[in-house]
Amino acid sequence: MNIAGASLATAPPRYDLAERGFPHARQFQNEVAEWAYDGSDPVAVLRAPTGAGKTATFHSLINARDVPLIVYPTNALLRQQQSRFEREGVGVGVLTSDSLRGHGNTRVEQLLGFFDSYQHDFDVILTNPDILQAAIQGLYQGSKAMRIFDAIKTIVFDEFHFYDALAASGLLLQTQIIESRHADAKVLLASATPNEDFVDFVRDRLGLSVRDINAEYVDNGDQFRHSVEVHRHEDRCIRDQQQAVAESLRDELNRVDGYDEPHAVVVFNSVKHSNDFHQYLHDEYPDVFEHTEKDNGFDTNDVAAALDDEDFYILNTTSKGEVGLDYDIRLMHMENPGRAGPFLQRFGRAGRKSPATVHVYGLGQGPWGDDVSFPTFETQIYEGLNAYERADGRRMPLNWLGDLVGFRGALALITRESDGRFDQGLKLDFAADTEYHKRWRGFIYRVQAELDEVATGFDPGKYTPVDPEAKLLEFTAQCFKAFHGLRGRSVNASVKYPRGDRTGLTTYGLTTILRYYDIEAVEYRDDEPVLLIVPRSDDSLSVVTAQLPGYESQPTQYNRPTTKIEEELQTKLHREICRVEDHGRIDVSIELLHRFFKIVRITDAVVPKTITTAQYEIEIKDDGSGPPTLSVQERQR
Repeated sequence: MNIAGASLATAPPRYDLAERGFPHARQFQNEVAEWAYDGSDPVAVLRAPTGAGKTATFHSLINARDVPLIVYPTNALLRQQQSRFEREGVGVGVLTSDSLRGHGNTRVEQLLGFFDSYQHDFDVILTNPDILQAAIQGLYQGSKAMRIFDAIKTIVFDEFHFYDALAASGLLLQTQIIESRHADAKVLLASATPNEDFVDFVRDRLGLSVRDINAEYVDNGDQFRHSVEVHRHEDRCIRDQQQAVAESLRDELNRVDGYDEPHAVVVFNSVKHSNDFHQYLHDEYPDVFEHTEKDNGFDTNDVAAALDDEDFYILNTTSKGEVGLDYDIRLMHMENPGRAGPFLQRFGRAGRKSPATVHVYGLGQGPWGDDVSFPTFETQIYEGLNAYERADGRRMPLNWLGDLVGFRGALALITRESDGRFDQGLKLDFAADTEYHKRWRGFIYRVQAELDEVATGFDPGKYTPVDPEAKLLEFTAQCFKAFHGLRGRSVNASVKYPRGDRTGLTTYGLTTILRYYDIEAVEYRDDEPVLLIVPRSDDSLSVVTAQLPGYESQPTQYNRPTTKIEEELQTKLHREICRVEDHGRIDVSIELLHRFFKIVRITDAVVPKTITTAQYEIEIKDDGSGPPTLSVQERQR
């Protein structure tokens, strides 16, 4: 099938767009400028397809407002946009965890310095939402970190579709705080595929007026997309046709004489399959491998894998490439991610500057037609894939988001009360939605009070440590920690792994690693274990089990898809809640216990105490003062 090119409506440039000498502006860019300079709505939602020029609109906020904050979902995208702004003469301040040095009050003072007009000399601050959430949840020493919100009057959440419900609740709380502290605040939500549940929450639950700014497709406007020839494949995975894909890449290389950036990309759903394909090219197609780089998230902390030098033609990536891939992509092989938003993000990376060919795996038959317009294809994807999105629970109902936002706010206040950092003014920040806030505030207090009733040592208590109530309470309190950060909790491990022509050294999530790889050996670097891993064959019978706090005697198989693990854990926990209810002793709302575990993904919330593989036992130490640490021992046979 062929997807025609697409154009957007234009108009004479206004505001700073005219001052910067643009011969014309896309209509939505004018609308953003008008909102930035003269708009009365505190929030604007910018819906514009990939490649339409969303980032150019941020200049209007930079010019109209004093040092706005632009928030990116990944540091890789942040760094890419930093280079772009600097090339355009914009003074950029970059705020990430690496920007802050020292500990305690020193670190807080450095954080506040980014927002002190007497200490900085830049036009815009680029950051990630994790920094802001750490201040909200009280993770910085003392009570001063929240002062940064006194300075944030203008903020852009770019690619805000990227966040799941737990992380989105953090962004919503950040928005609530900024709007409560500043009568003239402006928040811009920008995405090619916005999460409309998020937008509905801002409008209906936070009660903020929202300006809708949409890019308008027209037949004879400013072209932003070229035609794309699409080949649909019934096979869901690229690995099922990896030889044909490699041949396609070789043919593409033979057609070009030279290049200065990537023009072909292969996008996988699985990091493991992406890694395997990289190895396959090295072993079977060295002439293709020579011109290929891999950037799939697995290598983020591998210093030797940085893509500073773009002297390669083919990029091997995953969902990481759905945002910020601004190259002139002329050939793409992509797996269908199963959801409309990510699909259009991937697909939209091709055809932005030149005609392109896209092979889609797992799309198959449908009401596509042989020749369709890009807007028609976009509509077909939304209608076809949103049914699957609703079926797999990806939607964010307003009550669900309300519970998550309310719980975050309640926990932030209780954390400060418990360690003497309570500020009466914070109630205005965290308790705007009193219904959800009161519900979860009371719930947290009751869980903590009942935990105090568990016997310790020779002191009698209402429960013994082995009582089902005590185990459930301990597990629930562990799940509270998911809200300390933006994106939940995980355990990272240092690993060495085969990366084609060399051994890669990186840091990645331990449970994900053990789902696809076996530990071959263990080395130590600075007294920290480094796991030497090798790919596990698809027919391997190796089992990985995890012992979770409070339920160490009921191990859970962890070398399975996360959805399967989550399903089993949810079933276990709701069964335990019903068991405790039958005893009639626990003074915590059974209804809220069930509700809590319906809004929280256990796999995002709880760090296992021990993980066992065929050859090794990994003990995970988590005292709450920093990232969990690992102790690895070979199992006795």
